[in-house]
Amino acid sequence: MASNQLYILPEDVQVLPVEALPEQALAKFEYEADDFIITYTHARNTSKIIDASSASLLQEFRKPKSLPEGVLTYALLNNLDAQKILEGSYTFLARLRNEGFLVSYDDTFGQKKSFFRAGDRFKEYEVVSKLDGVADTEIYKVSKNGRLHALKLLKTSKKTPQLLANFYNEIEILSALDNFVNPALTEHGEFENDHYLIMDWVDGKPCLQAAEKYQNLHDQANVLALLDLSNRLLNAYRHLHSQGMIHGDVHPANIIVTESGEVNIIDFGLSRMVSKNQHPARGGQVFFFEPEYAQSVLDAKPAPPATFEGEQYAIGALIYQLFTGKPYLHFSFDKKALFTQIVEEAPVPFQKLDIVIDDQIEKTILKALSKRKDDRYSNIEEFYLAVMKVQESFPDRSSEDKKLSVQVFRDSILSEYGFDGKLLKNGLQLAPKSSVNFGAAGISYLFLRKALIRSDSEILALADVWSDRAASYTQDPDAGFYSKEMDLTPSAIGRSSIYHTPSGVDLVQALVCQASGNLGGYYNAVRNFLHHASQPCENLDLTLGKSAELIGSSLIMENMPTYDKFIRNDLLNFGKNVLSDIWSNVDSYAAIGEQNPINYRGIAHGWAGILYATLKWCKVSGQHLPAHFFERVGQLVSLGMEENGYLRWEISNNEPVSWTGWCHGSAGYVFLWTALFRFTNEESYLELARKTAVHFLNAVAAGMNGSLCCGRSGECYALLSIYKATHDDFYLTEARRLAKEMLPHMYTNQMKNHSLYKGNIGAAVLFEELERPEFARMPLFE
Repeated sequence: MASNQLYILPEDVQVLPVEALPEQALAKFEYEADDFIITYTHARNTSKIIDASSASLLQEFRKPKSLPEGVLTYALLNNLDAQKILEGSYTFLARLRNEGFLVSYDDTFGQKKSFFRAGDRFKEYEVVSKLDGVADTEIYKVSKNGRLHALKLLKTSKKTPQLLANFYNEIEILSALDNFVNPALTEHGEFENDHYLIMDWVDGKPCLQAAEKYQNLHDQANVLALLDLSNRLLNAYRHLHSQGMIHGDVHPANIIVTESGEVNIIDFGLSRMVSKNQHPARGGQVFFFEPEYAQSVLDAKPAPPATFEGEQYAIGALIYQLFTGKPYLHFSFDKKALFTQIVEEAPVPFQKLDIVIDDQIEKTILKALSKRKDDRYSNIEEFYLAVMKVQESFPDRSSEDKKLSVQVFRDSILSEYGFDGKLLKNGLQLAPKSSVNFGAAGISYLFLRKALIRSDSEILALADVWSDRAASYTQDPDAGFYSKEMDLTPSAIGRSSIYHTPSGVDLVQALVCQASGNLGGYYNAVRNFLHHASQPCENLDLTLGKSAELIGSSLIMENMPTYDKFIRNDLLNFGKNVLSDIWSNVDSYAAIGEQNPINYRGIAHGWAGILYATLKWCKVSGQHLPAHFFERVGQLVSLGMEENGYLRWEISNNEPVSWTGWCHGSAGYVFLWTALFRFTNEESYLELARKTAVHFLNAVAAGMNGSLCCGRSGECYALLSIYKATHDDFYLTEARRLAKEMLPHMYTNQMKNHSLYKGNIGAAVLFEELERPEFARMPLFE
């Protein structure tokens, strides 16, 4: 590395603190609390752990610098000896250069290698767009005579023998293939000292992206769609292997699925033509390497050539990810640990991912992921036939049968979460396991409402079991309530909200115990609620803050037995103090719509939620409304925007858009207006509710998200709120219409499994309560 050579840390190289990683990833390698991980977005390079000082040094190369300049800058900023730092870091920087993390600026970004832009010409082709490449190539979409092609160029002017070997290997492979599952080679050569090749353009999506919409496996139609996609993928590789070719670079971005479902394989630079006894360099994404290759790395031996058996393992890893949305192992970020996992560690069972699916699907995939190659399928043909056999074992339903009915949906929920279901027997595996919003407490609430509507003691017992399960998870708060993967951390969701923390589990337990006549359990749950809801909290909003504490207190208070005055007084004092805390802050803020700490206006995180929680608590407890309550109501009303017969509110002062759902949108406001109507008996509030409902009923681009929070279920409950206030059948009819429309979309990737407010559980509550609409209430809110 010449002293005057400029180097740069590319934009797609991330340097992250290890504490930002999920717990499962952290468990796979050794690290210090202040260590960092350096990782390449494209994943062709193995991630590695570095210490904090090395991470700080690397950041100096976000702009092009020579090594001495980068080290000198770092040393001056940190009052260190530059010569000692240079001597101590040379080996480290050289290794990062060899591994592709630190790259030559002149070779990669220099003037000789400026990128083409849309409209530029390459020979007789017009550049349409530049695509994401990898460390060794630029890729463009180009057109000629109205036909699209893909152009690949080597990025660096100093082409290494290996880069050229891979480049010309791809040309040779494409020339030999029949173009049935691969793009046809159009031309290749050199142009102004650049090596290039041009192929037919393959239009479509990477296979993982194509699979995403089917990954809610609670719907059998999605399972069948993924089996079909897997068969098409295996059939493509079956055809490739029949030509004596091993792809050698299996990963999601290299398998393209067209709109019609055809599967195409791309990127043949690492491919091997078996008849020529070739041994191209090994490479690809580390998560798809076979155990034989991983063992050679651990033994520091030459890499074995790509084999059909090894490719089968990679395809198995890919199909596993198509079904689960996750890699087959919780991969470590430490290189040695990662390759050891590939050699020794069994794939994560579907059960550990809360996936309930036909056992034969998992077994069929896991056979391809056997550690010993002799235990895998004898060839890709056998793998293909095994998946086909599983697919054919599913009942052949008519198109009418495939339509999801309300009864089928209810039956599937009871089958999956009932006494005979695997989820209850095995327990939820993925965090957060306990919470109302994403875990067992929300499931318990579903069966509580179902039991009360149907007067069914067996279902009430099921609610009790799920409630106990939720409580058992609270012993491990990280698993019970938090998830870095979902960005649910104490700093993000706090420690007192009924929707995300132990206070919600206590609330549900109290309601279940009360319905069951278990007064001892009821009072214990209320005591626990008061303890958990009293955790420090600065947030004031309804879903994450103090207003959630008011909602929980109101739900307990409204049906509390009157003969225990002590616990009732404790709850009253708690609610009174919470209300005082909220309004001592709120009264110091500027008017709604002006600059103040509460930027949002809606129910979940804004002013409407604070007003609603205040009103609900005061009505239940008998406490007087705050002095400036109606002044704040008036400010919020004045911000409504009336047009074409409906009312809407913008999300916040700096987000001039209006949503339709409960969290930030019109449906949430309806609950406030109907609550005010019941409290004051003033028709003007009912008129506000009606006009607000028109906004989401007439939404031009209304989505099919079926959740309580952001989707149709929340809107249905808003309509039911107006129905209960007016007894106007129009709103009940519209609620049932919306529910029916969302039913076919119940298992889209927008709906999160096991979730009350974000997924299937909340929708299941709605369909139960539509049977008795006068009894309906937005879960743990109304």
